[in-house]
Amino acid sequence: MIIVASLGVSLALGAAPAEEGVAPASAAIEAALVAELERASELRLPDKAAPSLVLYDVLDGDVRNCFGEDGGVVMESLERFRNLRAEVRVAEGGMDSSNFRAFGEPDGVVSRRLPVADDAYALRREVWLATDAAYKHAVEQLSRKQAAVQELPEPLPPDWTPASPVVVRAEKHDGNAMGMAECREVVSRLTAGAPSSIEQVQAVARDWHGWRTVVTSEGTRAWLPTGNVVVRVEATARRADGTPVQDARWWVGRDRSSLPSLAEMEAEVVAMRARLAAVAAGPSPEPWLGPVLFEGPAAAELFSQLLAAEIVGTPPELEDGDSFLASTRGAMARLGRRLLPDGWRVHDDPSTRTGRAGEYAYDHDVVAPSRVDLVVDGVLREVLMSRVPSKFRSASTGHGRSLGESRRGAIPGYVHVTPRRKLSEAALRRKALQLARQVGLDRVLVIERLRPPAMANRLDITISGEGPPPGLTDPYEACLLDKKGHCEPVRNLRFVGVDRRSLRDIVAAGPGAGPVDTLDGPPGPERFGIGSTGGVPVTWEVPSVLVAEMELDPSTGGEPRVIAP
Repeated sequence: MIIVASLGVSLALGAAPAEEGVAPASAAIEAALVAELERASELRLPDKAAPSLVLYDVLDGDVRNCFGEDGGVVMESLERFRNLRAEVRVAEGGMDSSNFRAFGEPDGVVSRRLPVADDAYALRREVWLATDAAYKHAVEQLSRKQAAVQELPEPLPPDWTPASPVVVRAEKHDGNAMGMAECREVVSRLTAGAPSSIEQVQAVARDWHGWRTVVTSEGTRAWLPTGNVVVRVEATARRADGTPVQDARWWVGRDRSSLPSLAEMEAEVVAMRARLAAVAAGPSPEPWLGPVLFEGPAAAELFSQLLAAEIVGTPPELEDGDSFLASTRGAMARLGRRLLPDGWRVHDDPSTRTGRAGEYAYDHDVVAPSRVDLVVDGVLREVLMSRVPSKFRSASTGHGRSLGESRRGAIPGYVHVTPRRKLSEAALRRKALQLARQVGLDRVLVIERLRPPAMANRLDITISGEGPPPGLTDPYEACLLDKKGHCEPVRNLRFVGVDRRSLRDIVAAGPGAGPVDTLDGPPGPERFGIGSTGGVPVTWEVPSVLVAEMELDPSTGGEPRVIAP
């Protein structure tokens, strides 16, 4: 279910911003950053190196949050958000303090809330305190890193790729923000009128619109508009044995104008609730071993969860301790690895201007993105990069983005997956049934929607010897398709042992659902903790796909009930 605590919704309202529109960028913030950047050049602890790089990044804008349940607004907030991300690096002997992590120890990145008033003294004070703390943390981190890497068998690659300074200044913000009145109406109407068979309906709407101001010691000066809007609805029903059954809908866009109308969203939610009630009243699920057809949003989520980590070239951070000493910071992706069948292609291009959420003019490093042809004929040929180099690639492709204080690693932007050949929807389903008959099945499993990692409410921990982990989040919507075209809904299935190799088992593709906008985090465990409304925008345009064989087991998740006679 949607957890209120994970939504970032505050009961306390901040300084009241304008109800509609987006305020102009603050010149006072840039002035404070420039002034403190000059003063940072004087930072130096005794017998320690001075800062080699100082990066300031301020997000300044309005955040509207509304949380609704069963037809009413439960919580709302309207907040002016000003937050500084100050990063200081210290270098010695060709190595700087970044790309290293010691459990529980501070690094050279400090996040600090800034005053919402354009008071020069107050702004400079907060920027200076953050800079001073980040520098001291960086000095400590460099010492730990120098001690830890002494046992490495070969030198590390550089920690940072140089880039020409950028000066860019957007004159106005074109975003169409969602007002508080509409925010309330959205969550109220999307959770109202549920039938008695539905136990609970929850909705959250969040609108963020503002400015990103970046000032660095390399000479970059940038004012960039930023923003997105997300609406998520989740409904819960319960079977007689106590097993919960859930389904959800979500919409992500650059601004309000890129979302469906409220009437269209309502229609989708009403249909979802009706389907959920029918599934809850249906038969118990049976284990599945056979072909699986991923259609619509489920296909986009399949590629998002299995392919994203394989196309990102940002190497993992070194970790303090013996576990990392045998590695030399290899990239997450492996060039030359077969990821998809023959003839398939994948490219990422956030620089297009079609209005999708994953498009942008500059990444968080203020590098303009470029098209990257990642997979050619099924084999990985290139990777997405930020300004953190690897042994194999150094130049940024303009994909450096992050959440909060996290390192600027590569995150997909607008990914296009193109098969060698597409079947029609009818032909794809016939192919799926043919594969099912070959293994003695008279039906095929069709998955139409997977739970996004942001809404996962179960943490799977696998102990050695227990069996393979799921590898994919659970299906929200699935059905068993027979030769007459009837698809019987099934519920509460859980994948077993899925990994990137399942993509090589794709045997056919069909028409997709068009571009699917999502909010996501960097590949890895962090994407499961971004919350219902967190993350950076990513767009996937993929076909429906038929996978030759997958295994799913029933997942009850219910609590035993004792009924007294």
